[in-house]
Amino acid sequence: MFTYSYWSGYKKMAKPTTKLESIEKTAIRLFASRGINQVTIKDIAGEARCSEGALYRHYTSKEEMALILYKNELEKFGTLLKSILQGGGTFSERIKSAVEFFYSFFDEDPIIFKFILLSEHHFPQKDKLNPKLNPHNLVFDLVRAGFKSGEFRIHDPELSASILLGIVLQPATLRATGRLRGKMSGKTNEVVEACLRALNSKVNLPPQGHKKEKIRG
Repeated sequence: MFTYSYWSGYKKMAKPTTKLESIEKTAIRLFASRGINQVTIKDIAGEARCSEGALYRHYTSKEEMALILYKNELEKFGTLLKSILQGGGTFSERIKSAVEFFYSFFDEDPIIFKFILLSEHHFPQKDKLNPKLNPHNLVFDLVRAGFKSGEFRIHDPELSASILLGIVLQPATLRATGRLRGKMSGKTNEVVEACLRALNSKVNLPPQGHKKEKIRG
């Protein structure tokens, strides 16, 4: 099951310790808020209070910088997600732990989450990502295991993984763009229930202890 120690480990890895890491953190913030296409090396240098030459000593272009940062952040995210999904428990328990992690991550560091989420379709070089740490592949492996054990009835694991990711990530996208409000962690139980229902899961839902919000007119 998800514990806060997972997030603490990520925050420890993410803390900048050098000037370059501080510059990269600035770049991620700009990419997340404006979009990669709308950010220039000059913008990054200005916000980070360094020369453009300092950036070019480490990266040949803005695109290379964005891709490397995207790959690094996604693989750190994938490392933690992999630990959670391989942590044992029933299919529904692991789904719940994964959603808790996704949404706690969003609440704790929305800039990094937004950068990962909104940059996904920017790069045609996604095949350069480590396939063992790609979140989609990790969810696919979980779904395939659930299918083999007979825990749900959809017969296409790739389709099922896409359905799960869509259910989990679309609310996060709407939160990142301001369409949804409130903490994402408060939406976990409803999203988990939607995931399990979408897969026609045969297992019982995890204990929730969650009061449904009244719909405001």
